[in-house]
Amino acid sequence: MKFQVPQFIATETRLIGPFTLKQFLWLAGGGMVIFLLFITLNQLVFFIAAIPVAAIFISLAFVKINETPLMNYALYGIMYLTNPKRYVFKKEESELQEIVLSDRVSNEVVISDKKK
Repeated sequence: MKFQVPQFIATETRLIGPFTLKQFLWLAGGGMVIFLLFITLNQLVFFIAAIPVAAIFISLAFVKINETPLMNYALYGIMYLTNPKRYVFKKEESELQEIVLSDRVSNEVVISDKKK
């Protein structure tokens, strides 16, 4: 039996123009933050504050590192900073088992590791 295999299943669907839903939401959120800055701040302070805000939201919308969105890396960094960093190595002890190969030769004993 032949089955049709879908292609390009790793790509997200473009919903709003050339943008995916996540990209559009990041850009819309950045636009809202910049609009709030425009309403509350005077012109010089607005331009100083709007440039980094726009850069952050555009980066979160479009930048991918090794096909992983920048937001995932930001979350990984936050989890790394908040989680404990104490790693304990516990070595498993292996039991040695003696096996006698034959009764005639009593001098030959093979020792092997028995892993569970």
